[in-house]
Amino acid sequence: MLDEKKDSLNLDILEMQDQEAVKNTYYRYPRVTPHINKFADFIEIKTIDHAVKLYKLDEVILYIIADFKFAPVWLIQQWCEDFNKNGYNMIENWIRVGIVWAQPSSVGVFLRPTKFLFELFEIDKQFYIDIPFNLLNHTCAEEQITFDVMMGNPKSEFWNVIKNDKMLPCYHPLNIKVENDSGTLIIREANFAINRFDHMELLRKNDLLKKDISTGKPFTAEFNDFSLFPIVTFDDKNRLDTQKPDNIIPIPRIDGQAQSYAIELELTAKDAKRYNQIMKNYKNNLVFGKLFYLCANPRISRLVTEAFNEVGGLGTCKLYVIPYTAPAQRLSNYTHDDEESQKTILKISLRNTKKGT
Repeated sequence: MLDEKKDSLNLDILEMQDQEAVKNTYYRYPRVTPHINKFADFIEIKTIDHAVKLYKLDEVILYIIADFKFAPVWLIQQWCEDFNKNGYNMIENWIRVGIVWAQPSSVGVFLRPTKFLFELFEIDKQFYIDIPFNLLNHTCAEEQITFDVMMGNPKSEFWNVIKNDKMLPCYHPLNIKVENDSGTLIIREANFAINRFDHMELLRKNDLLKKDISTGKPFTAEFNDFSLFPIVTFDDKNRLDTQKPDNIIPIPRIDGQAQSYAIELELTAKDAKRYNQIMKNYKNNLVFGKLFYLCANPRISRLVTEAFNEVGGLGTCKLYVIPYTAPAQRLSNYTHDDEESQKTILKISLRNTKKGT
């Protein structure tokens, strides 16, 4: 009898993995919007049965889940461990008040946003996406960089490279304020999308940006319209080319000169000719003062450096080549306790989604 109940639970959990996923995001819990109380350094979300307080750590992680549309539980747990918090306890509370739900897969458990989370962060693009398993390594690395920069994570090598630079104040999408705050705003490629085939529009926007830069203002058009951040240039055959970094950290201009950071996350090597063109695109560009290449292995670092030398440097843009290791599940997260915690998260999520049907 116990085995039958266990098999029934496993079948129910597997059901959540496919056709039920969209329903869990848009049509199920919470059926009634929870009550929200805002305080100076946290937000309290209350339902009839549960309440949770959201602090900066919660704010950053939940923003990543809402923006990327998913995050693996093992990665969230590691983020929480960096700040001496128990991620599983936080996740359980988030699920109970209807902020997220848990989805199992062949490569682990993922947290997904609910419609309420989109509304909480005032995100208009409330579309559902499947977990991109073929790009999972790169996406997790992007999520890690976003977390490190927004939190000002002292355990991040990249953050320690840039932390003493003059950057904008930390980004707080829920308006949560903390003392001795660190971190800053980071924008990923999906949030400054452009139509690279509309050449006339690209050139028109580029001309407008040049005029705005000539005024010498610290905040020019790209700070209001992120689609102006991609570099518009021409290749050796005079064909229009665009360069979009993986991530951007906006920095105010100084006397019209670009200071913003472009981040290229390079986990696999490109052709040497492509690196040469990329370096040409960044050379004396209009929007970035620093280019950070986060390289997964020495070969990529060598190819980037050789391309830099081949084009004679980047002119007004400085290049930083930094070794980078993509996040991976730690061996400590393979313990029996971790497995049991993930089962508990799935059971709570299953109960709540079924209850909201």
